[in-house]
Amino acid sequence: MTLQLNQQSIPGLDIKVTIKLPIGDSDLSGQSSNTTSAETGTKAKELTVSLIVPFEKKAWLTEIDRLAEAINKTTGARTVYRIGHDAANAIKFYEAKFSRELTIRELNDTQGWQVGFVMKEHLSVPERKSQREPIKPAKQQGGEGKNIDYKENPDIPPNTELSTFEKILSMADNVLGGVMGSDDATKKEVANEIK
Repeated sequence: MTLQLNQQSIPGLDIKVTIKLPIGDSDLSGQSSNTTSAETGTKAKELTVSLIVPFEKKAWLTEIDRLAEAINKTTGARTVYRIGHDAANAIKFYEAKFSRELTIRELNDTQGWQVGFVMKEHLSVPERKSQREPIKPAKQQGGEGKNIDYKENPDIPPNTELSTFEKILSMADNVLGGVMGSDDATKKEVANEIK
């Protein structure tokens, strides 16, 4: 089975791919034998690759290293690759970037290097789904257990009662704000009414 990154085959012999899907849960049993756990969501999938590069094929090693160290010139982040592998695509593992480490270990008996690396999923299907869902506006609980939408009056923080003085200032502000475009005579009339 071949492995491709952005439609480029990874060079190597005896390529072995392992895919891991960490399922998040947290043990809630404490000291008891209870099996209760809290689900903490589906985490990013990981693809672990192991392969052999013969000593005479140093160019393969150079190419793998180049792919691992590649940086996106626009964002400055590590390059995200499109995965070409039957098992990965079967479980909707489409994009990944190199993660943790690239290991190269000399093998004397086979005259080559044992190469290993891990790729971590980029924008998983659950993550994309959550990004598409609209964010619902927060509700504030008002008096008598009613839910009040904060958007009812964005100028006043929720659960805030205005003092009498603040109510007068608010009314004056509304009156003066409405006549700002009026002529000078109207402004004087309004100012006299407030006095």
